[in-house]
Amino acid sequence: MQKKDQSFLRFCEFKALTEKESGNKIKALRSDNGGEYVSQQFKDFCAAEGIKWEWTVPHNAQQNGVAERKNRSIVGAARAMLHDQSLPLHLWAEACNKIVYLQNKSPHHIQGMKTPMEAFSGKRPDVSHFRIFGSSVYCHVTKDAQKKLDPTIELGILVGYTDTPHSYWVYLPTSQRTVVRRDLKFDEQKAMRLSLEREVKLHTEEELSIPKEEEP
Repeated sequence: MQKKDQSFLRFCEFKALTEKESGNKIKALRSDNGGEYVSQQFKDFCAAEGIKWEWTVPHNAQQNGVAERKNRSIVGAARAMLHDQSLPLHLWAEACNKIVYLQNKSPHHIQGMKTPMEAFSGKRPDVSHFRIFGSSVYCHVTKDAQKKLDPTIELGILVGYTDTPHSYWVYLPTSQRTVVRRDLKFDEQKAMRLSLEREVKLHTEEELSIPKEEEP
């Protein structure tokens, strides 16, 4: 979602998808008093669908504590992933999307070590396509997309997954675009080395910042 005024449309899409997949109806919606939620169109829709709408008191984010904590954890993890691989910060949305994707397919003790996806749909997710965020990828350039002497391989960076099997979101540094690609070759070792080197550097800097006791 690029603009807040798209909230109503996105909620309608979310409602249709979740109700169809789960077989259950949305009974309540809790939100703050942001302008994107208090439109008359939104109110009329919830009233027609029998959805109970709860608004939090202004400046009391703790009333929606679960969502607020989840948002902070997602943003914090995305920030760590971007800095870990020295990626541009404008890829924050892609990083957040990948965090949510991974969390939905990771076991959780509240669900009895089931994944949220399994608890929702009853199906255990396939995680064989998981790759390290920020890994270098080599994309095959099809003949219809290249000129006579253009390279047949394009270098990109893995930034996420799509709903289509075997397809990934790839950031192309040369054109600064994020595109969908498949048939990729991954270089996860490079991303792993960069992560380990950064960890060693941080530990070294931390040790140097601790004042040493003078010997008598």
